[in-house]
Amino acid sequence: MTATPAEFVAALGTAFPGAVVSGDGWVEVSHYGTRLRFEWSPLPPLRIGALVLGRIDVSVQIVAGETEAAQTFLNTVDRLTQRGGG
Repeated sequence: MTATPAEFVAALGTAFPGAVVSGDGWVEVSHYGTRLRFEWSPLPPLRIGALVLGRIDVSVQIVAGETEAAQTFLNTVDRLTQRGGG
């Protein structure tokens, strides 16, 4: 993912106000009885000319909720945290 941990957590907080709890290397997001945990490790930044983008490798775990609801929630998280492109 091209984001720093702070950018990722902030994007989740904007998309799901009051539903985000984070710690060192992880963040959890709750929505209607489903809770997902995202854990990350840093990757080398992506460099394109003068542009430098932070990167993290993210894994997802279902903490609470049914698999189908969690997948739907994950799709929503993905859609709401995407950045615009040119």
